Amino acid sequence: MPRALSGSGELVFEAASCTICNGYANRTYEQKAWENDFVGVRHMLELKQSKRRRFSERRMPKVAYNAPSVDISQETDFRHTLPAEHYPPLYQYVVHGPAGVLVGEDKSLGVRSLRLGLLHLGKKNITPVRVAISMPMIMGISEMVVAKMAYCYALAERGLDVFDTTELLDLLMGRRDDVFNYVGSPVEDEPLAMLQLHKFYFRKRGDLNTVIVHLFASFGGPKHEVVIGPDKTPSP
Repeated sequence: MPRALSGSGELVFEAASCTICNGYANRTYEQKAWENDFVGVRHMLELKQSKRRRFSERRMPKVAYNAPSVDISQETDFRHTLPAEHYPPLYQYVVHGPAGVLVGEDKSLGVRSLRLGLLHLGKKNITPVRVAISMPMIMGISEMVVAKMAYCYALAERGLDVFDTTELLDLLMGRRDDVFNYVGSPVEDEPLAMLQLHKFYFRKRGDLNTVIVHLFASFGGPKHEVVIGPDKTPSP
């Protein structure tokens, strides 16, 4: 788990990844995800911040008051600030189909349809009446973060000599740009335990190994299935 999605009491290995690879991931997609797709849920759940931001104020996206509805075709006056404890306790995320390589569909150009999911975080925040929120989202950014999480989990659990992760690593390092071919909703929907903040599960889909990443599992959060790759062919 990256520090930014880790809760209190969870152990963080400070030097668990390659400096060059981690720096690329942080610049290209992780920092964007922390400041957009995950910004609200991170602050409302008081997840870990970087050392230099540990004691700084948690800044939430701006809100609008007295807006009966929000029409994306019209400008809404999002200029007011609310602290995390007074923010509507919701996490929004994108739901789309399974990874393209698992269903025989080329999703190099993106996905044809999607839905918006809302997860209530169970916090008893005292929120203003008729408040409209506008959570920033960047299509594909959270999926890249999930892909890296699954890759790190697979290698940490099984080692470097079990899976052929060539295509997934190419995705993570910017040598290909088709995240929806490798990350999507699970091929088979199944009930999973809600015991920890996040959970990981190995699955076998034909010749391919996958990892299900259950984000915010203890709240009943979204499930993603990431294609790790086939078994590595033993050297002769």
